[in-house]
Amino acid sequence: MGIQDRDWYWKDREAKARAEREANTSPPSAATNNPAPETMLRRANATQPPKLWGSDWHWSIQLLVWLCIAVLLLLAWRLVR
Repeated sequence: MGIQDRDWYWKDREAKARAEREANTSPPSAATNNPAPETMLRRANATQPPKLWGSDWHWSIQLLVWLCIAVLLLLAWRLVR
């Protein structure tokens, strides 16, 4: 069971996202018709952070990938030495 399976993780994540959304909202002004690109990017990225490649894989697949990486590093070290 990962940390993402726990209820408190999702409640805490939602509370942080809600606080960040409230902090990012500002009173309407004349510039709302044409906001700055940084503001648009921040607003677009505030909802969902990008997932890392392989982060949603099962733990057994991740373990196999790490074992393959370790074997390849060991082989490279043996060849260089």
